[in-house]
Amino acid sequence: MPSISIEAHKKIEDFIEIVVEKYLKKAEDKPKANSANPFVMALLRDFDPLIHRIHGLKTSLGSSMEKIAEVIAIDAWGYENVLRNQRVDVRLPQNVFQTIDSIINDLSNAKTLSDYYSEKNDILNACRNPSSQFENHTYEFDLILRNPTNGSRYFLEMKGPDPNTTEVPGAKKRLLVALAWGFTEYSTEKLDCHFAIYYNNVFPKPYRNPKVHYYFNPNGGILVHDKFWNFLGKDDSTFNDLLAIFENYGITNKKRIWDGFAKLIDIK
Repeated sequence: MPSISIEAHKKIEDFIEIVVEKYLKKAEDKPKANSANPFVMALLRDFDPLIHRIHGLKTSLGSSMEKIAEVIAIDAWGYENVLRNQRVDVRLPQNVFQTIDSIINDLSNAKTLSDYYSEKNDILNACRNPSSQFENHTYEFDLILRNPTNGSRYFLEMKGPDPNTTEVPGAKKRLLVALAWGFTEYSTEKLDCHFAIYYNNVFPKPYRNPKVHYYFNPNGGILVHDKFWNFLGKDDSTFNDLLAIFENYGITNKKRIWDGFAKLIDIK
């Protein structure tokens, strides 16, 4: 039995269709649009409009993966147990924010290596021994999941395989704040936060990105490629089932996509 329901399957195909149709329409309306890179244009002038549109499609598709992740999460966890892009006013003891900042600073200055379980323990201990002064800050959390069976909660930050150098420490801080906020908000230690990399760009080799691993130890606090999607779908076949949706769409729409993009190539 597929891990992705028929209803979720249809929603995912709809997201794919929106992106593909958008770029086929752009190919029709502005066939001469190019990357504006003079060196690429000099080398690949007749092909650059095609490359430019395909690159745009890939980027837009990447932006849609968070919506697809939400669909899969709702399918597996239930609508009432999934929150996406939640803007939260966080009020925590000052010493908790100081603990988080200390962890981030040590990682940024390469004084320590990331140890998710030690970091989590330090933050929860700071919450258990709060200072008298509090701070208020607003954060946006990508994805919050609740397991209806045991009440466990998970906070996830989703990125592509090569986030920029400012995104990673920012994500680290938000996830550590989410741990502290979850502990105080829900009065439970059944919490985890994960940095989710939705595909491994060097697969089948192990995912390695120094920018990421400075802040996230591969042995805790990070989910990559199939581990992320299978966690999200609560099924070891979710990643393969999702991949099959994309593959089948590509096969079914191959001629339509080719006919749309072929007009961008000047083969005279």
